[in-house]
Amino acid sequence: MLSRKLFLLFFLISSNLLFAQITLTFPYERMVFQRNNTQQGNIIIAGNYYSKIDRIEARALPRWVGSGTETAWTTIQNNPTNGYFKGNLFAQQGWYSLEIRGILNGNIVNTQTLQRVGIGEVFAIAGQSNAQGGAVNGFGSVDDRVNSVKFSNDYSSYNKLPLGFSHLDNDSQIAPFHYVPWAYGKLGDLLSAKLNVPILFYGAGHGGTSSTHWGQSAQGLPFSGPGYIQQQLGAPYRALENSVAYYASLTGLRAVLWHQGESDPDTDQNTYYNNVVNIINRSRVNTEHSQLAWVVARASVNPTEHGNVIAGQNQLIQNYSQVFAGPNTDLIVGSENRSDGIHFDTYSGLIAFATAWDASLDNNFFSNSTPMFASSLLDLTVNCNPSNPSNPLSLVAPTDAGYQQYAWSNRQNTLLEAQGISNNCCTNFTFYPPSGYEAFNWQYDSTQSISANTGRFIMNIRKNSRKTLFSPLLHITSSPIPNTPTVSATSTQIRPDEAVQLTASNCTNNWLVWSIGLTQNPIVLAPPATANYTAQCKSPYCLGVASAPVSVVVSTCFANPLSLVGSIFTPEYPYQSQVSIQSIQKVQSTGKINYNALQKVELLPGFESKTGSVFRAFIAGCN
Repeated sequence: MLSRKLFLLFFLISSNLLFAQITLTFPYERMVFQRNNTQQGNIIIAGNYYSKIDRIEARALPRWVGSGTETAWTTIQNNPTNGYFKGNLFAQQGWYSLEIRGILNGNIVNTQTLQRVGIGEVFAIAGQSNAQGGAVNGFGSVDDRVNSVKFSNDYSSYNKLPLGFSHLDNDSQIAPFHYVPWAYGKLGDLLSAKLNVPILFYGAGHGGTSSTHWGQSAQGLPFSGPGYIQQQLGAPYRALENSVAYYASLTGLRAVLWHQGESDPDTDQNTYYNNVVNIINRSRVNTEHSQLAWVVARASVNPTEHGNVIAGQNQLIQNYSQVFAGPNTDLIVGSENRSDGIHFDTYSGLIAFATAWDASLDNNFFSNSTPMFASSLLDLTVNCNPSNPSNPLSLVAPTDAGYQQYAWSNRQNTLLEAQGISNNCCTNFTFYPPSGYEAFNWQYDSTQSISANTGRFIMNIRKNSRKTLFSPLLHITSSPIPNTPTVSATSTQIRPDEAVQLTASNCTNNWLVWSIGLTQNPIVLAPPATANYTAQCKSPYCLGVASAPVSVVVSTCFANPLSLVGSIFTPEYPYQSQVSIQSIQKVQSTGKINYNALQKVELLPGFESKTGSVFRAFIAGCN
């Protein structure tokens, strides 16, 4: 079914490109960018153009009453190159429709719209089963502004992380690891109502894990644990790394919400503290954000409270930088909240859990935490190689000492490659990215450049820190090598100060560059000296092969016979021919001209030299 959906998606994309001169490829529908502490943020924008364009403009239009402020049309990029455009739109927090338009010669050539995109709050959830959920399904959000990546996979492979966002519904997952909505639909509703902003969750909780499992895996160390924790894949920490270093690189992040401790009844206070410090430190390395906020719940009930764990959690809150107090969920007890004495597996329990988390995310937290913002998209360099018709483009990624691995994608994952599998200890669940998501097949081959023809290409770079940076998507829809034009001139010889018109043909939409740097077609010149002129047709990606040169000779001595028409109003350079001259010109009273030919000068009926003019004719020829 996924393959059929992807086929239909790409058919629609390709069909739309037949009519669109620009397309919007980033952000994705329902994406939320982290706001700053003055309630503002950047919407990162990228797309492709398929014909000549002068600039790209964008604006944001609020789609929720009181949530957002309309922006003016803002230039995102002038004179884009390499087939794509990118830039930022700065706006107030809110839930928006995003419009972009292309401008050519002052005219709007195309407009594209994304229905939902936000500037608000982004959270990554980590911990164990009461963080992940699974004892019951939970429930989705009522508010349209609450979102997640609808996918889950226990096997934390970068190649299985789709790019796309969905409303957090009753049947939603919270990528990369949560397979149920649990209490986060309710928490999202509470936060969006309180803050009047859109909300985005990433889910990295892992049921049955202790602080030691987390602390050791964050450092890449083995540990003694149950087989369902896939240590060989970096679990349980890898899911949090995927959340903060991969997804949050694109959206930004406010904080990690940590709810864990039920599996640590025998862990002493200092060990618990040190285990979680190792996790916090690793997350800050992964994000390259030394002040990444953590909100730590007091959670230990299993089925009774354990003071050693609570003491370790309080020590983190009191002593470690940018660690804030989460809820004390040990206070939520009773069979109406925890039917098994441990899990919030009832409607009442989930509501209480969400309400407690909402209360802890208060003004003090939002005022004093330091959010991480989305990373800018990387630039791709596109080079043309007309001598290689099968792969005429070279796509080149940027270089930096911190870049560890390069990954390219030129296709979507197959059905099997896209499949995510999750389990709740007894049952396996299978998930596929929803229709409209990008399921890129990443090839981590550490190659800085690739050869390309038509297709959809995107690149990411994994840094030494494990933070992942992305390029814009480059969609090449037709042959990237442009035609070779033909250039013609109204005259191949002119006298000094005379004008000549040059015209290039065979360039699509007159998209070309002249050898003298001009881009309009035709061009009118008054060259000071004899020169050769060529033109190159242009595609979004590069210049084609230059035309054969057209030589325009600047001289008063012509090798061929001359037939002269028009009027002479001012003193002009002489007309000279190595053969003959015929003229029906009118030399006005202010005009001055000499004719000189080797064989003859003929003044035909219609020729006139008015009183006050200066006219001379010679039979001498010229060199």
